[in-house]
Amino acid sequence: MALEFEALDAKELVLVVVAILGLLPVVTQRTERSGLFTLGYVLLCFGAVVTNLEHVVLGDVLGQLEHAVGVAGAGVVFAYAAYRRRGHILRGDEQSVGDDAAAGDGAGVAGGVDAEEVA
Repeated sequence: MALEFEALDAKELVLVVVAILGLLPVVTQRTERSGLFTLGYVLLCFGAVVTNLEHVVLGDVLGQLEHAVGVAGAGVVFAYAAYRRRGHILRGDEQSVGDDAAAGDGAGVAGGVDAEEVA
């Protein structure tokens, strides 16, 4: 079994570097509410690493693992996180990002003009 390092693609190697560098702030700035986001990003990083390893060893196995765990797993985690966030917002447990300006004095709405004044 010969290692085929020449089969590595430069774009995929850059993807791993960018993914790992992007992982640093995700992990260091992790909060209790960002747990699912962190998990999804780690799965994407896993997929980026495995996509490079599949060119070197166990191509078919790692290719399937990349897509099943890395890409599909991250998609499922991100979808579940969005579903939970939507549920929290609909129940009123927390505000959405756009609600912060609207809940204040109206300065975030049309340059300080309230919707009632416009209508």
